[in-house]
Amino acid sequence: MVPLAPVNLNLNLKDEKPANVVTPDRTISLQACFQTAFRNNREIASAMYNLPIAKAAIRIAGAVPNPHFTLLFGWGPEWSYIIAGQPEQFGWQFDLQTDGKRRKQLAVAHANYGVSEFTVAQVMFDVHNRVRRAYAEQAAAEAYAELIESQRRVALDLLRISQNRFAAGKAAGSEVLQAQLGVMQLDTQRNQAQARLQQATVALSLITGELPRRVEVIDVDDNGLFKLSAEKTDLVPAPDRQLPPLEELIPVAYKERPDLKVQVQQRLSDQKAVDLAKAQRIPDVFVDTGYQFTIFKKSQPYSLFNNPQTGLPAALGNIPGCYLNVGIETPIFYQHQGEIAQAKATWLQDFDQIKQLRSQIATDNITAYEAVVGARANIYQFQKELLPLAALVAKQAFRRYQVGKADLASAILARQQYQQTLSSYFDAVVAYQNAWADLEKGIGVSLNL
Repeated sequence: MVPLAPVNLNLNLKDEKPANVVTPDRTISLQACFQTAFRNNREIASAMYNLPIAKAAIRIAGAVPNPHFTLLFGWGPEWSYIIAGQPEQFGWQFDLQTDGKRRKQLAVAHANYGVSEFTVAQVMFDVHNRVRRAYAEQAAAEAYAELIESQRRVALDLLRISQNRFAAGKAAGSEVLQAQLGVMQLDTQRNQAQARLQQATVALSLITGELPRRVEVIDVDDNGLFKLSAEKTDLVPAPDRQLPPLEELIPVAYKERPDLKVQVQQRLSDQKAVDLAKAQRIPDVFVDTGYQFTIFKKSQPYSLFNNPQTGLPAALGNIPGCYLNVGIETPIFYQHQGEIAQAKATWLQDFDQIKQLRSQIATDNITAYEAVVGARANIYQFQKELLPLAALVAKQAFRRYQVGKADLASAILARQQYQQTLSSYFDAVVAYQNAWADLEKGIGVSLNL
């Protein structure tokens, strides 16, 4: 049997920060995150370009078609002699749109501009909702890191007591080893908490439009629920604050949801597109008008156009004239049935998509509302019953071990139970914050209770 190596019972475990801990160098509020995201977020900046694009489309739709200038002018015998010559000409070609096509194109373009406006609002609200979630995760990571630090200080106190009891001959060396193990286990959790905190900072920086360039930790000033505070926070209302009835929220969602507004405006745009497609059945008129002249030589060969009095070739001058040419499509084989059918099908599809979206909105709101109610009930039970009881048990176990009336195992177990209870409470707070964000997303507007 291989003998075990001797174990150092005097490890230098101090209450100090490890090397990988980054000290927060700035504090930011939720409202400041919203303002920064609306100003710097790349998704919002990209979506904003849709507005000038749609505005340019309005200008394009309302433009009067430019006339085409034509010129026919030549050199050589082809243009000089009557026997084969052709007249020169210049003129303009006009496209005369019929059945109000320009007006209907403008209607479609204006409706599409409305779609772009609602789309930008949808992107902004989506970013707003994701900022709330990222800020909540930052607050949760910060609170969890503080929890691990507080639990580590308790574990260090237990280690010191066990070392003193061992030095006084009142405890075995196994108690010291057990206490050291508890501290070391919390050291690994401390590293995990620090990594979570830094990752949450990167996510929050990215959603607010910042470009992360270094490892940092952002401090948040709104984590009252994690500190067992009953005060109202910007993240979520206090769990004991009364919620509005679900029956009042769903009609608000039908009115305020940005994606529903986009879909309704898209239906209007597609309806205008049907009118424009029908107008294509009436052909446009193309008018070509201009001036025609000749540059024939005065003396023509072969006695062409001889002067009857002298018998000599006649002197030819300019032979001018004007012309008018009208062209129109004759819709004999095709009357744009495909374009009309496509536009109608797209328009009718919008009705089904709106019905489907309204059903999804109702489902989202009911699900999120029930999640909020359940999370609030859990938080209330944690705050009023579980946490005070777990704290009392941990405190009594610590005191009993300190005075020698209980063993170390019971004190460590009570501390671990309290830590697990606090961790479960933090999970309930995170679930409440996420459920609240889901409820706001389902309604489509911020809820200020």
